[in-house]
Amino acid sequence: MSLINSTSKKTAAIFSYVFLALNSISAIFLTPFLLKYLGVDEYGLYQMVYSIGQYILILDLGISTVMVRYIAEYIAREDYEGMKKFSGMIAILTLLICIVVICIGFVIDYNLENIFTTLSTEDYSKSHWMFNLMIFQFVVTIIEHYIQGAINAYERFVFSKILGIVKICTVFGLTVLFTYLGFGAVGIVMANTIVILIITLIEIVYTFRILKFKIKITYWNKAVMMPAFSLMMAMLLQSVVGNVNSSVDKTILGIMCTPADVTVYSIAATIITLFNTLPTVMSSLFQPHVMRMVVKGTNGSQLTDLVIRVGRWQFIICGAFLAGLALFGLDFLNLWVGSRLSDGGVKFALLIMLMILPFNMVPLIQNVCISILNAYDKRMYRSVILAFMCVLHIIFTIITIKLWGPIGSPLGTALSFFIGYAIILNIYYSRSLHLEICRMFKAIVNRLWICILSCTVLCVPLYYWSINTWFELVVKGLIFITLLFFSLYLMGFNKEEKQIVNAYLRQVPIIRKITKNRFCNIVRRSNK
Repeated sequence: MSLINSTSKKTAAIFSYVFLALNSISAIFLTPFLLKYLGVDEYGLYQMVYSIGQYILILDLGISTVMVRYIAEYIAREDYEGMKKFSGMIAILTLLICIVVICIGFVIDYNLENIFTTLSTEDYSKSHWMFNLMIFQFVVTIIEHYIQGAINAYERFVFSKILGIVKICTVFGLTVLFTYLGFGAVGIVMANTIVILIITLIEIVYTFRILKFKIKITYWNKAVMMPAFSLMMAMLLQSVVGNVNSSVDKTILGIMCTPADVTVYSIAATIITLFNTLPTVMSSLFQPHVMRMVVKGTNGSQLTDLVIRVGRWQFIICGAFLAGLALFGLDFLNLWVGSRLSDGGVKFALLIMLMILPFNMVPLIQNVCISILNAYDKRMYRSVILAFMCVLHIIFTIITIKLWGPIGSPLGTALSFFIGYAIILNIYYSRSLHLEICRMFKAIVNRLWICILSCTVLCVPLYYWSINTWFELVVKGLIFITLLFFSLYLMGFNKEEKQIVNAYLRQVPIIRKITKNRFCNIVRRSNK
């Protein structure tokens, strides 16, 4: 079985990374733009209101994941009548969640003055406008998650990813326009709300008119819904744990250290979030496929093979990102936020990333295991383990900050990640899913790590190349990426991986012309 067994998945993977690239570029350009036109105070007001609203989205309960998990199972079993009934029950649940979100939003909006006690009258007015728009936006978002789950269950990944690209580009354009026209922070929320509403309407038409997706409103079947509720509760716990794990360092630093330390950590956290997102794109495409494998009775060894095939590509992405950060991280941070931070602050931000990211690679390169847990209805166990890791995270962070100050915060995080992700979670994967963990990690890093390490060492001279512009940074990055690609192609990739790369390269017009040369005949012979 090939790693990506369809053109659709290949194309979807490309669009996914295009989306991530555009999202990253958008964040990099929008942040200084908004600070310039809004000012520090109004931009901070937006972040305050948005942070409150984000916690409401926890009530989403992972509807998209639930839809993909169970609709894919019904499709695999060709039980279309059962699929319609299940979809109808989830639709009712989605509407109930939307009602709850509106009610909670109303209560919070009524008490905004009690939550934010230091705002001016004008800021209160803006915060009410933003929050009400956000509640409407969140309701539409929850509905979109339901529709998107159906689309992904049918494996229409290309359509979904193209809409994602359209969404990020349109939000960027409208945000710049509304901000420039003087709508202020409210304009940011307006831009997001308008785009999400339009995207959701397009998805609804596509799902019900093109895919012919049908729902059937029927009686509440407890036996059918209980497994789904189990997954939802796992997703809820995971969301809570995720929010705590992403914010606990900043919270504790704010209590025990200074706001400046929190600022530095927040900058590092932005890059860490990007790092965490990169390898998950590919694994998200495999949930329906994993569901079919489990339904057909695939054993642990075969599932391990799948984790290895996907994990090797994820390791390349993570390894290249980490190596690039070590080589060019200081240059990037100085260009991006150097004017706002001291030299010590920039170095501290880089140190935070380099301490946390290596340990965060472990769950990322085996991210397909989450899809396997979903297929076996065992995601709750992972969530419980992560909850335990969250407790360790809090304890270790407090202890390490007391002992070593701000630098102790990433150390406590790294230690909790190592215990939770690398040890406890893999023991569970081995015993519960019968995955061959030792073989998995050995096969994933085989030959790849030496390619990444050797290219990093060869590019050390680039570290001492002083740069002053983004163009120079891009040139340095392209040199490293080019060297790494050839190293991986000649020494790191196995036969299957070379075939996948060749298939992509042949789609590029200029490559098709070059393939007629004698050099390419030599390359083709090396693949045999």
